[in-house]
Amino acid sequence: MRAHATTSWRAAAAATIACLGLLAGCGGGNDGPASKHPELQGGSVEDELGFTRKGTNAAQARVENAIAACMKAEGFEYVPVDPVVAQTALAGKPINSDEDFEKQFGYGISTLHGRGSTDSDPNAKIRRRLDRGELRAYDDALSGGRLELTFARAVDEGRFDELGGCTKRATDELLGGTEQLATLQRKLDELDESIEGHPRMIRAGEAWATCMRAATGEAYESSGDIEDEIRKRFEAIVGSVPPLAAGQIAPEGSYDRAALTALQRREVQLASQDIACERRHIAPVEDALRADKEAVFRDENADLLRKVKPLGS
Repeated sequence: MRAHATTSWRAAAAATIACLGLLAGCGGGNDGPASKHPELQGGSVEDELGFTRKGTNAAQARVENAIAACMKAEGFEYVPVDPVVAQTALAGKPINSDEDFEKQFGYGISTLHGRGSTDSDPNAKIRRRLDRGELRAYDDALSGGRLELTFARAVDEGRFDELGGCTKRATDELLGGTEQLATLQRKLDELDESIEGHPRMIRAGEAWATCMRAATGEAYESSGDIEDEIRKRFEAIVGSVPPLAAGQIAPEGSYDRAALTALQRREVQLASQDIACERRHIAPVEDALRADKEAVFRDENADLLRKVKPLGS
């Protein structure tokens, strides 16, 4: 587990979008405080490629429309899901920035539990009308039979090369190829690791840990430690929560609701303290390091960057 990963769109902002985009009870996959806040980093390679909240929403809307056209050609009905509408329905109000999300939901681990409804995804209704054989054919056409591998999750986890069916075809068509995106993912991970391992970033991470200890009285080495703690406590309260496919929500079940409410308050509070310490200790150092390293990255990967279509374009 990386202590202070610097991936913005691949492990953070998009994680928020995936959680809000019809996924309840999920948490970010990033390990470090700087990675959750691309707005702190200025104009990065990812910003230029459109991997921002606005750009990812725009791309997802276009991919949804392309999926619908592809599914129609395969003989199936598919209703495009507007990510902004879905996010607003789940959150109860428009979410315009990562800061808006964090103020209300913290890391989005315990705080999204029970939100949405079984009718959140119009395509769930379509699937319920199909018999077993029709459903298998529908799911194969949509995703190669792996419904959990949605476009939003591919952005979140960088698993573009695992997409299947109409989801893969739509992503290939609109973004320049899933193989290119997977290669870009790997190279950006390597860039992030070079920034993360720099002595100045290591010292900044230690300063972040000291800041969090002063604010909370707890010893955390990274925000990944905080998320792990919340996730374990969440599952101890409500039971194991497996990854959910689009349109599913975490089951209510029987659990200590007062304990969950207390955990949700703690999650939001810890996220706020995490962000404050990050702004003070992590972001300034990362900004300086990233500017130099990304200039070299652009030169070394110019051909690849030209092949990947910016989101929202």
